[in-house]
Amino acid sequence: MAETERGCPVAEGVRFRLLGPMTARAADGTALALGPNQQRALLAVLLLRAGRPVPVSELCDALWGDRPPVRAVGTVRTYASRLRALFEPDRPARAPARILVYAAGGYALRLSRPAVDIDEFERGLADAARLRAAGATREAYRTRERALALWTGCPLAGLPGPHAEARRDRLTGLWLTAREAHFRDALELGLDRETAAVPALRAFAAEHPLRERAQELLMRALHRAGRTGEALAVYEATRETLALELGTTPGPALTALHHTLRARPTPRRPFEGACADGGAAGPFVGRGAESDLVLGVLAGAPDEVPVAVLTGMPGIGKTALAAHVAERARGLFPDGVLRADLGAGAAAPLGRLVRALGAPEAAVPDGTEARAALYRSLLAGRRVLLLLGGARDTAGLLPLLPGTPGCAALVTSDSRGLVVPGARPVEVPELDDGAALELLAAVAGARRARQDPAGLRELADQCAGLPLALHLAGRRLRLEPGLSAAELASPGGTGPLARLRADGRAVEDGFRRRTRGLSPAALRALRATATAPERFGPAEVAALLAAGAIEAVGAIEELVDSGLLAPGASGRYRCHPLVRAFARHRLGPAQM
Repeated sequence: MAETERGCPVAEGVRFRLLGPMTARAADGTALALGPNQQRALLAVLLLRAGRPVPVSELCDALWGDRPPVRAVGTVRTYASRLRALFEPDRPARAPARILVYAAGGYALRLSRPAVDIDEFERGLADAARLRAAGATREAYRTRERALALWTGCPLAGLPGPHAEARRDRLTGLWLTAREAHFRDALELGLDRETAAVPALRAFAAEHPLRERAQELLMRALHRAGRTGEALAVYEATRETLALELGTTPGPALTALHHTLRARPTPRRPFEGACADGGAAGPFVGRGAESDLVLGVLAGAPDEVPVAVLTGMPGIGKTALAAHVAERARGLFPDGVLRADLGAGAAAPLGRLVRALGAPEAAVPDGTEARAALYRSLLAGRRVLLLLGGARDTAGLLPLLPGTPGCAALVTSDSRGLVVPGARPVEVPELDDGAALELLAAVAGARRARQDPAGLRELADQCAGLPLALHLAGRRLRLEPGLSAAELASPGGTGPLARLRADGRAVEDGFRRRTRGLSPAALRALRATATAPERFGPAEVAALLAAGAIEAVGAIEELVDSGLLAPGASGRYRCHPLVRAFARHRLGPAQM
């Protein structure tokens, strides 16, 4: 529903959302136009004071800190006047305000029974803590889950000023602690054995590598799943990260768990479940042909070391496909599955892998070549599948490929330009229409699928077969019962791109990461694709760039290698609709 410009005459039961972009809806569902971000920041201060007066000087400090503009007080009064017009649009010009009142040298917001998601969030966390203390772990888990579901992104997103910044920091800290408590309860209740639990915890731990509690929980979950080698690799990665970033070592709890797991290792098993690119867990659909192809490659011949390389655009589900194939390949690799996320070099992941394979700390040599030799000697005689994620270049990947027949490697890479001798490249395509709708309906929930099949089809069409987009869209629909699929499909002029975000993730984040390091010519060519025909060639790009054919071809090849452009037949290329939307609305002059 579009925001109203005239305001809403009903100031009772207004619902405010601040755990994400700040919005407000009247009791009848009408969206209120809250004005520019600084005015919203002022409203947030007043709202969170729960009707108590806030002095004007304190409001100025909240908005500008120790550097207020010359007309700060006048600006505060202007914002207050606009907000009065919003909440009391029919108030006569000289009549006293009833909602936003001036009192004790400041302003107080006295709405009748407002609902504020921050208050609901904090009450839910407090209730969950009391339930857990009373021994009601399952009820605590469900209560905390409802509280966490209120979170739709960065709190007070886009609001300026010291007050908003301080609130963001505090709320983010509460959220992080609550997520860890939620995972802890899931482990105690045995819910980590469900398909999505371990991938979700892995994604959370990867986002917050300096939070030792998150790493400890992940290690426990992996060990319980029979994946002690991976749990030990998590410890090694955390130890290196703490040393590099903070100059510290793991604390007592993490260290004690590490010693326990090394003393009592359990057999490694393949991964349980699947997760989408970027760690978003969800149902696995529509990849039968690709899954069969990759599994056939990994089966290989007894005297070979098969390698399959999955490539594709951001959010296409390479990680999900790799995890799914690893599960299907369980019987082929009885010694288990080891995973390494590759960075700029091979030395660090090699160190983590050899420790996971049982090498004591003192036996791990320095240098890539020495570690690679130890790594291959430890793999000798074993049947292990290596999942190697995020390969950037051939030189960084080759030392991690196993050299022993019976082992195999499944690689995911952002770059179509990765060349691995003897490897089978597999391009992961968009989901077809049927699979896309199935995934969206599964995440959004059966009730949505029954009540609004046409809306879900429209939204699935807008997501254009991109699994991460479909997953985030479905999650938004599940979290926001009042949000229609049609509204999510077309919020303004950007299509669903602007609102395809949940749990701090967004579809466009992957696109933005891919643009880093592109040449200026490639960035200009990407921006040009927003206005190019659906399928185009170098001649069209050259015309749009007013450049020569050689420059256009080079830019196109760079975009193809990055995964932002897909090659087609007869020298033509195509750009995914969401990449087009990103290029049109998010790729501004600063990135060119």
